[in-house]
Amino acid sequence: MAYVRRNGAEKLSPETVLLLGRLAGLELPREDLEKLAEDLSSQLAAIDSLDRLDLAGVSTGCEFDPRWPDDAT
Repeated sequence: MAYVRRNGAEKLSPETVLLLGRLAGLELPREDLEKLAEDLSSQLAAIDSLDRLDLAGVSTGCEFDPRWPDDAT
């Protein structure tokens, strides 16, 4: 299995999608693999375009703090 990268350089093959589905515990119909490979490749390319954004100096819209307040009971 080829290494799945988010650089958009390679399209995912149906075989790779089948293996990813098996790893996730999914049974994917063989007739759907070609379309799933195209769709997943498109999603990874979209994520790659977000990774290339220069966000230096941009503050987040919200922050997550997993700590409970002291008075929470």
